[in-house]
Amino acid sequence: MFFWWPDAEGGAPNPQEIQSKLTRFTIDPNSTDLDLPEPEILLRDDSEFYRIDDRFLMKQHSHCFFDLMDPKLGTDFPAIGPVMGGGFAPYNALGHLDVKTGFYEKYFPGTKHLVQEPVFIPRSDTAVEGDGWLIVLVNNYDLMSSELHIIDTRDFSKAQAIVCLPLRLRAGLHGNWVDKQDIGMS
Repeated sequence: MFFWWPDAEGGAPNPQEIQSKLTRFTIDPNSTDLDLPEPEILLRDDSEFYRIDDRFLMKQHSHCFFDLMDPKLGTDFPAIGPVMGGGFAPYNALGHLDVKTGFYEKYFPGTKHLVQEPVFIPRSDTAVEGDGWLIVLVNNYDLMSSELHIIDTRDFSKAQAIVCLPLRLRAGLHGNWVDKQDIGMS
């Protein structure tokens, strides 16, 4: 996947040919067999930076949120490419997959926008799994600005709020938020 880290002979995959698919390995912790089982591909679309409702970490969960590259959505790559400043792989949408039911939806911020890693915020401590908001940093290449998009998981079709940041952040991918209770600031 990491074409920018070539192997010892200098070989690297072509970035345009790389795709990341949501894959599940089911491993029996009691098995003595050290071979990995065949993976189950949950989603064939090019996707990455998968997030779940953190309240379900290390537990069975259904909802998965992620960055998605869907060329059919109409992203204006000829306009974005020259001003983007390099980098790969860009993601043009967010995805939400219920891995139990197969329900799949997309949030597309616009033809000159690329998304970074989303973060899930539950609606409340007692909300059902996946009920809340996604917060994602979005690069708006039409305005050459950075925005925070807040998407309600109950209506994934549009942002509930867009916060225009007073500075432009370069394209990156990783993001996280820390609740003040998690760092002892309550």
